[in-house]
Amino acid sequence: MNTNLANKLKNLRKERNIQQEKLATFLNVSVQAVSKWENGNTCPDISLLPDIARFYRITVDELLQVEIIDEERLYNDYEQKAESLFRQSLFKEIIPLWQEAYYKMPNNIKVKEMLMSAYFDADKHKYQNEIIELGTEIYNSNADAYYKGQAIEQVARTYAENGNLDMAKEWVKKSNYLMHSQEILNMMILNDGNEFIKNFAFANYWYLNRLFYMAVSLYTCKNVPNASSYIQSVLKTVAQLYEKVYPNDDMSFESLRNLYILHICIAEDETTLNGDENVIKQHLTRAAECAIKSLSLCEHTLNHPLVYGHKVSLVQDNRQILSLMQNDIKKEVYNKYKNKDWFIRIKERIS
Repeated sequence: MNTNLANKLKNLRKERNIQQEKLATFLNVSVQAVSKWENGNTCPDISLLPDIARFYRITVDELLQVEIIDEERLYNDYEQKAESLFRQSLFKEIIPLWQEAYYKMPNNIKVKEMLMSAYFDADKHKYQNEIIELGTEIYNSNADAYYKGQAIEQVARTYAENGNLDMAKEWVKKSNYLMHSQEILNMMILNDGNEFIKNFAFANYWYLNRLFYMAVSLYTCKNVPNASSYIQSVLKTVAQLYEKVYPNDDMSFESLRNLYILHICIAEDETTLNGDENVIKQHLTRAAECAIKSLSLCEHTLNHPLVYGHKVSLVQDNRQILSLMQNDIKKEVYNKYKNKDWFIRIKERIS
């Protein structure tokens, strides 16, 4: 038997963490037959090849390794199409795109992660099984820490949002502690200056990003002591960190959007907390500045010491933040301020 086919069959099954019995049952053959194929002792009947390929969601050509797809180029094509849909908030339309990519590249970890994320963004309840299945495959594969981390996060949150907190906690246990992250450990063991700075900037960029998401999660949780005043103080502190790390709004589009959200949440909370017009005016004004700044964001490299060298990329739709604010200031909580001169000026600036 062709040893390449034997290895291919063995690797396909192990990558998917599938037992021989499952394939044997699907093909209506014995487990011994599957074992012999993988050991190279016998060859599956040619009539079974389409069924084997369908079972592993690949083509017969891929099974027989007739040609090698330029997966990097193909993946980039799908990524660009998906990004365009994402910028338009067309989350459900992204799913069939990555399903098609998964059919063509069933062993590609990046494709699996993107399909899992597409399901996650679209509907964590409807696609619970798909998210968990893909996340489990990624976690049990030889994928690097980033993809396994994505799988852990999305599977844990999916279990939690579907009411299975016990399983959510079990998946959380699979993650690494913050102090044991790869970036921090690399800085402890590497002597190369460029790599040191690269890990330092990457860690700071994403830790601040995660801090933002934790603050926003806290904002949605009202079961904490002195909820309103405490949460607002947290949002203000995180906003100050953003202002410090990114002077003159020199940041990525995502970070600018995060800063906008922090200021808009502070302003909205103030309408019911203390009703201090000056505080509301200050943070709405700052939110407007973020929205306007986002329109002129260009591709460049950050220079602040904490994020030095981190690259800022362009986005296809740079009006997202502006559109957010145009909708946010229409909320009823601002009704008593809508005739104020300062409110009208803000509205005119973002029109």
